[in-house]
Amino acid sequence: METRGMLRMRSCAVIGIVMLAFVMAGCGKKMRPIPKDATVPRAVKELRAVKTGPVIRLSWEAPVKDLKGRKLHNLAGYKVLRKVIKPGSNDCIDCPGGFTQVAVLDLDHPVNFREKDDMAYWEDRDLLKKGVYVYRVVPFNKDGYDGAISGYVTVKVD
Repeated sequence: METRGMLRMRSCAVIGIVMLAFVMAGCGKKMRPIPKDATVPRAVKELRAVKTGPVIRLSWEAPVKDLKGRKLHNLAGYKVLRKVIKPGSNDCIDCPGGFTQVAVLDLDHPVNFREKDDMAYWEDRDLLKKGVYVYRVVPFNKDGYDGAISGYVTVKVD
């Protein structure tokens, strides 16, 4: 026979477990709120990747509008994301996660990339492993807000 004290302890334990489950179920990615009037860049267009000798050359068209369709006037640069799928791996191209930021390209200080007209060009010279190299590009504005992430491109390295 259970006493009131035991029932109360069991109830507290169940409530604690439920509360912990709610806390753990959060999305995990917390970002500062984006102001309503911020011009956050749309995704880059025409992302391409080509392996040329020991490098992979990426190119893309810069966004000219923000997520709300307004003219973009504060584009600051791009973040290049990459993941490498090793031969025999269970990872996949469409699988979420596994991307690492391999470059931050600042439009005010263009180092290791170039722009011509409305196109940007960057080379990945850090090809260390065999496998499929998957790339995505994220534009960001001068206030530090990331724009929409691009689709992905892939290149096989033997």
